[in-house]
Amino acid sequence: MMDCLYAKCIPYITDCVLAELEKLGQKYRVALRIIKDPRFERITCMHKGTYADDCLVQRVTQHKCYIVATNDKDLKRRIRKIPGVPIMYVSQHRYTIERMPDAYGAPKT
Repeated sequence: MMDCLYAKCIPYITDCVLAELEKLGQKYRVALRIIKDPRFERITCMHKGTYADDCLVQRVTQHKCYIVATNDKDLKRRIRKIPGVPIMYVSQHRYTIERMPDAYGAPKT
């Protein structure tokens, strides 16, 4: 992730994302082991339930200081509607940042 951003970054995981991964079971055990790493910061959620998408959309709408990392197509579609929030995802075995629209100060290529 740091190689993609060319900067030091701190990955954050919300409680509901952790709970959702635990519910998904054995198929996602590697992801669960990765996010339990002590270098990942935990964010406590104040809402009820464990639907992570709503929590993440609400959090980045309030605080536009996050880069959302996901491969979930529905979540990416929802995050794209929020101006100024970049999306990171894995494509062809490497991290990729989705370019922000020109209107929000992204450099023109």
